[in-house]
Amino acid sequence: MLVGLHTRIEPLRLSIFLAMGLLGACGDSGGNTAAGDTQTGTTQQTGTDGTGTPTSTGDTTTGPTTGMTGTSATGTDTTSSPTTSTSTTGETTAVSATTGDTDTGNTSTAESTTTTTTTTGDTDGPEPECTQLMQGFTDPPVPSGWVTCGGKLPHRVEAEVCLVPAPPSNCNVPDQPCQTNDDCNEFPFGSCQQINVGLIGCGCNYGCETDADCDPGFVCRCAGDVLGPVTRCVPSECTDDGDCGDQLCQFSTSQGYDCGPEVVNGACTTPNDLCDTDPPCGDTPCAHNTDNDVWECSLVACGRPFMVDEHAVTAPPAARDDWRTLAAVREAPEAVRAALAAHWTQIALAEHASVASFARHILQLLALGAPPEFVLDTQRALADEIEHARLCFALASGYGGSGVGPGPLAQAHQPGASDLESVVAAVIREACVGETLSALEAREAAERAEDPGLRRVLARIADDEQRHAELGWRFVRWARQQLSADARARTDAAFAAAVADAAVAAGHMAQEPGTPELRAHGVVDTPLRAAVWLRGLEGLVQPAATALRAAA
Repeated sequence: MLVGLHTRIEPLRLSIFLAMGLLGACGDSGGNTAAGDTQTGTTQQTGTDGTGTPTSTGDTTTGPTTGMTGTSATGTDTTSSPTTSTSTTGETTAVSATTGDTDTGNTSTAESTTTTTTTTGDTDGPEPECTQLMQGFTDPPVPSGWVTCGGKLPHRVEAEVCLVPAPPSNCNVPDQPCQTNDDCNEFPFGSCQQINVGLIGCGCNYGCETDADCDPGFVCRCAGDVLGPVTRCVPSECTDDGDCGDQLCQFSTSQGYDCGPEVVNGACTTPNDLCDTDPPCGDTPCAHNTDNDVWECSLVACGRPFMVDEHAVTAPPAARDDWRTLAAVREAPEAVRAALAAHWTQIALAEHASVASFARHILQLLALGAPPEFVLDTQRALADEIEHARLCFALASGYGGSGVGPGPLAQAHQPGASDLESVVAAVIREACVGETLSALEAREAAERAEDPGLRRVLARIADDEQRHAELGWRFVRWARQQLSADARARTDAAFAAAVADAAVAAGHMAQEPGTPELRAHGVVDTPLRAAVWLRGLEGLVQPAATALRAAA
């Protein structure tokens, strides 16, 4: 299922850098490049960005495209691939926009073959320069089924069998969920791969050989330049160009702000499309908007979890009326009211658990001798979460037709971490990663809500969650200054693990069925949440974590 995101990430990123006192790391515009943003990574890039601007050569943080070389922001191959120029009369030898037939020759692994043709005679002009994208990890090269033409987004001309469904492991980071491909055995074609979103971790990827290995609505995308570092199932509304009539089965090369240039999802082009490549969109990608069925420049929420023994816990729901505030509930079709009631009950219980999390954190701050502003701001966040819970219980009660609230939170007495390093690790996971993503989720929910009253409620929650995320980043920066160099290195590892876990979870959520009919009611379903998380990890958590590490 394809998802187009509505929210822009720059305001939240700017606010986090302001909160940490690192505004200078954002660049002149306050939202493009973080300090140290190109310090960590494994991707060598050389060439141009598709607009004629030279790109850097060296290690870059391009997220999940680690290990791939020579791809520009448009998805057009910029390495020194073999190029053949041919002049013909009356016919062409270039790869066409709808077929992938070309002579690839013998090239190295993951290279692409480019054929440039100038035509004369009965033609409307020269065919666009096309690049046939080749499978990675194969020698000699094998076509992937995707091509790019004229600097536009890639499109799939035909399905090909992926010869390397499980690439070799590239994990060299200790203490990760996996170290070798043998550790990834939950599903077929498992491989242990590095995940680089500013900090490096490792996680399992499960590949495929053909479309038959994928769920409905997904196609099997081989590894390769532009395509991505690993073979995997990717969502697509079309199988290949043949499904699109006189249009193309086109694929975006980024799902959100600052994503790496690899194939993400696909849909047929339309005569009404507003873009067919990324550069004209500036800092946002060209992506398919499923709501409007058009390619265009693309521009729930729960609070901090209450963790007990590394598991988030909530109170059970209970029939009661005292935990809901006054809130008007929009009329909704009977068929979706039960689903909306269940959704808002779950969100309300999570917000209720956040009250316990912040209450415990206040005691931790006092035990650690933290400055008073942290204690005061955490107390305010606690009050915010009480109101969030009441608002969400009101929505749940309205849609469900009877009052619902929280039962006893039996684990509320459980103590949390007491030493500074352990508290920092918890705040990294729960606030810097968790609440930052929650703030983006809440903003996405508010953008999609059609009812003005509900939109105001969700916008208020989004504003509060944003401040809570900022508070977490501020605390971690202060705490790192109190730690030794070795302890700071361990907090970097905690960051890497938290980010890797979130990225793996997002990958799983992206393959779950969605409920797009609920999005107009402010519901962020699992495919939409996956898109929000992936965008947030790459475009927000990445630069903030890198700048934080460089500042301490």
